[in-house]
Amino acid sequence: MHSITRSTSLALGLVAGSLSIAAAENTYNETVVHETTTTVEVDLNSSSVLCSAADYGATFLKVLIPDLAKLTLLDHQNTGAGQPCVAAGPCGPGQMPADIIDAAHPKETVQITVKAVRGDDADSVAQTCNTGLTETVKVTIRGVDFFHQRFADLGQRPYSDCVTSTAAPDPDPGSGSGSGSADTGSGSGSGDGKTDTEEPSVEDPSGGCNAGGSGAGGTFAFLLGAMALIRRRRAA
Repeated sequence: MHSITRSTSLALGLVAGSLSIAAAENTYNETVVHETTTTVEVDLNSSSVLCSAADYGATFLKVLIPDLAKLTLLDHQNTGAGQPCVAAGPCGPGQMPADIIDAAHPKETVQITVKAVRGDDADSVAQTCNTGLTETVKVTIRGVDFFHQRFADLGQRPYSDCVTSTAAPDPDPGSGSGSGSADTGSGSGSGDGKTDTEEPSVEDPSGGCNAGGSGAGGTFAFLLGAMALIRRRRAA
């Protein structure tokens, strides 16, 4: 009996040690590629400011901003939207199109911040380097904060590209940045538990700021952010 117990304890110890070693093999490092703030004049009318439930589990306040197409690296336009967009929280008191639209002032000059972050996941044993890019858009329009995030998997690079800078162990953060994913966009139901009043994960390219507003129902779909995607790849 004692022999079995000792053998079991030894086996468990070896497994635990192996898991610790495996966890230490991967390092994750983020690098800000660029961050810009641009002054943009946006149109605020019934066509560009709307409540939409397209591919969301609830109705969200969104603003279509065509100029995002030239300010961003990634595509912040959702299928059927016709223009890139940003999203605030769920539509409700104090956060409705009527709170943004002012017929006497159909345009507003705003500051749009775009931040692109490269994430490198290096495996020192496999000598692999997986890279992704998370791009976040932030803007405040008439007192309401809007947000959008996209993530692109850039695939593998030479291992030496990942280790050119000191990388810290993957901290398993809950931010998802994104952006979310990601999506952009904003909304609840992301893999990291963020909500539209915070900074959600990356938005599903097929969902979000659809000008039609009818939506496909279901959950508020998101891609996971760069680190979440990498963790899934390692788990597989």
